[in-house]
Amino acid sequence: MSDIWIQTTTGRALDLMVPAADTIDLFGDVAEALARVPRFGGHVAAGPYSVAQHCVLGADCIERETGSVAVARAFLLHDAHEAYCGDIMTPVARALEARVADMVWAQLSRFLPASVPETTADGLFRHALHNLKSDLDQAIHQAAGHPWPLDPTIRRKVGEWDLAMLAAERRQLLTKAPKPWHASVEDMAPARLKSRIQVWPWPKAADEWRDRLRKYFPNIAAKARPSAA
Repeated sequence: MSDIWIQTTTGRALDLMVPAADTIDLFGDVAEALARVPRFGGHVAAGPYSVAQHCVLGADCIERETGSVAVARAFLLHDAHEAYCGDIMTPVARALEARVADMVWAQLSRFLPASVPETTADGLFRHALHNLKSDLDQAIHQAAGHPWPLDPTIRRKVGEWDLAMLAAERRQLLTKAPKPWHASVEDMAPARLKSRIQVWPWPKAADEWRDRLRKYFPNIAAKARPSAA
């Protein structure tokens, strides 16, 4: 085990360099943490809108609108890694990526010919963050008994529904945008939710996420600790 680890709610040590499935507690750690992690960096006037609620509402919408349990199941887990690494907003990730690229380029440019493009240093942070999330996803999906990597078609559909949920959440939870968002969001039709979003308190969000976990992954439901039932 590496010396880069976090202590979880249930007292486990989760290795962030080499996460292992046997240290993943979906019912006790993931559900609780996701229910406390806010989307939009907490910038929702109605209160902290959790990643857990986002995943539950999205999974419910997918199954209701398409009948696809496979996509709903994958959507429930698509942000589960944020229980361990938090919800790093896309603009924050892009800002960090740009700053890392600037720092790396400032060092490399002293040794490279002027003809080498600055984009050589671009994307280092993005790749590191992607690899961290991917390693966590692999451990989480293994703990859930779910295939990883995802089938490309399911992965694409999860991504599309994530954008549709973002469009719906932006419309219902945020104030009017002072500037246009990325075109992928501006052009996406909002998900057709069953009712207007009401922000759940974190205990309800955790319970609802656990409820969907039992529904979509009955093979691991029996492993739930009594305290997480």
